[in-house]
Amino acid sequence: MQLEYPTQKAKYLLMVEDTASVAALYRSYLLPLEIDIKVVGTGREAIESIAQREPDLILLDLRLPDMTGMDVLHAVKLKHPDVPVVFMTAHGSIDTAVEAMRHGAKDFLIKPCEADRLRVTVNNAIRKASKLKNETDDPREQNYQGFIGSSQTMQAVYRTIDSAASSKASIFITGESGTGKEVCAEAVHAASKRGDKPFIAINCAAIPKDLIESELFGHVKGAFTGAATDRQGAAEAADGGTLFLDELCEMDLDLQTKLLRFIQTGTFQKVGSSKMKSVDVRFVCATNRDPWKEVQEGRFREDLYYRLYVIPLHLPPLRERGDDVIEIAYSLLGFMSKEEGKGFVRLSSEVVERFQHYGWPGNVRQLQNVLRNVVVLNEGREITLNMLPPPLNRPIEPRVEVISEKVESGTLSVHDIFPLWLTEKQAIEKAIEACDGNIPKAAGYLDVSPSTIYRKLQSWNEKEKEKEK
Repeated sequence: MQLEYPTQKAKYLLMVEDTASVAALYRSYLLPLEIDIKVVGTGREAIESIAQREPDLILLDLRLPDMTGMDVLHAVKLKHPDVPVVFMTAHGSIDTAVEAMRHGAKDFLIKPCEADRLRVTVNNAIRKASKLKNETDDPREQNYQGFIGSSQTMQAVYRTIDSAASSKASIFITGESGTGKEVCAEAVHAASKRGDKPFIAINCAAIPKDLIESELFGHVKGAFTGAATDRQGAAEAADGGTLFLDELCEMDLDLQTKLLRFIQTGTFQKVGSSKMKSVDVRFVCATNRDPWKEVQEGRFREDLYYRLYVIPLHLPPLRERGDDVIEIAYSLLGFMSKEEGKGFVRLSSEVVERFQHYGWPGNVRQLQNVLRNVVVLNEGREITLNMLPPPLNRPIEPRVEVISEKVESGTLSVHDIFPLWLTEKQAIEKAIEACDGNIPKAAGYLDVSPSTIYRKLQSWNEKEKEKEK
């Protein structure tokens, strides 16, 4: 499938990457986007190229042979302040990338970058930059550049979006509250042929029962008390584009019947009108419940379920996304530090560890709130454990005990349980030992990337050094 953009003119991307093989690989990843890509290998070439033709997006490596990526960023922002810049950086330079976002960069990617992650980031950055050219610059629009995260669970989400976006088939998004269901719906819309048409979202749980029909289909003057003028509904506003029905399982059964008829025929009546209106919309819906369970318990129409549940897309909770939590945290930290005028650029090793092993019942939304709390109430360049709000600032006493024998014997008690990260640490160390110290080989057996193991080992080593001080 091919991702398309609102205008007929191809978007122009400038990639500043001095390693030819990496540049060629990333160019191949971006081919499905059908954008014009120019690759340069030095900062000077980048600055000269921008003077000749202003790009729609710059992918900028932090380390260049003649100057730093920060030098290029400053030069770009001086003469071309509206051109979005996305940094590409290795794990060791994440704090520099966060600092760059305080100076105007829009996002950063951690190298090596997966194809789906690169495409989604570029797609969202170009789309939002194009939108902001025609609208008031609202910081909230820039806080979350689409999805962040390169875990295997999210790669599956990206692939589904990539495959399903070009179709008109209905997509049913499920997932816990705070996992980013509306972000997912927007990504589907942006990647579709309808990307230049309206994306209209309606939250079925936030609108009173007696008003939701009017919100969805509109009403005519005098239809009910307070209807002083004709009003367009979400269905009509979304004509040609995407209609996103959030928390669909909260919708009243009577309105579900009217929605089903609308989906089947593409026609509807405004409240108080006898005239039929016809529209062309693509349906994307979402719920934090189990939709089939809602059908079985009589709260959701079975025929509506089958009509909408064509392409299911499940968003994993943050606790199942591995190191994504740190990648998301760093990206959000850069935006929030800039918004609040603070100097935070990094997380301490204890905070990284706590974030990785906390359950995040509120998912990404909770992570956003935690970071906002810390950034607003504190000062400094590094977020430390004592800055975190409850319950993340509460001490965890690790208990390193071998419990497999107790599990087998049935004598395991809650006092024998210790944090999951310690189990992970032991498993990784034993795998490396079994592979005679060959980390890439151990990573293959553990079904993770070598960079993940290196990063975890570094984090654990830093913690041990601090304990020795």
